[in-house]
Amino acid sequence: MSVATTTQHGLYRVLNPVMKTVLRSPLHRMASRTIALLRFCGRASGREFVTPLSYVRDDQIVWFLSDHSTNWWKNFREGDVPVSIEIARKTVNGTARLWDGDTDELREHVSRYLCALPRDAKVYGIKLDQNKVPIEVSLVKAASTLVMVQVELE
Repeated sequence: MSVATTTQHGLYRVLNPVMKTVLRSPLHRMASRTIALLRFCGRASGREFVTPLSYVRDDQIVWFLSDHSTNWWKNFREGDVPVSIEIARKTVNGTARLWDGDTDELREHVSRYLCALPRDAKVYGIKLDQNKVPIEVSLVKAASTLVMVQVELE
C-alpha cells in the first residue's frame, strides 16, 4: 500500500464517523444531496457496515463510484446483494450490483456519474472539458482502476 493510499485510509477513518453523524442529524441537508449512507453485510464476516459515499440518483437507481484502492465495494462481487441506503434521513432498500472491469458500459456509467457530480472527477484523476464532461482520453486512462456499484431500489 502506498503512502498516499495509507494516508487516504487514515483520513477516511477520521472523516467517516463525522460524516455519519452529520448525515443522521438535522444538519444533514449540507451533505445529503450528494452523500448517502450505504448499509451492507460483509461477504466474509457477515458484519454490518455503514459507509458514507458520494452518490448519483437516477429515479430508482443509485450509483456509487470508487476505485480499487478502497475495499467496501468488494462485498458486491457475488452479484445481487441486498443493501439499504439512507438518503436525507430516509432509508430505502435495494439490490446492489458491481460493475468492475474496463468496459464501454462502465465508462458510460462513470461518464454519466461525473456529469451529474463533477466534483468527484478530480478524486479519480479524470479531467473534464469546459462543459464539465469527462475527457475521453482521461476516462480511458482511469477506467481500469474504477468500479461502480449500482443499487436498484425496491
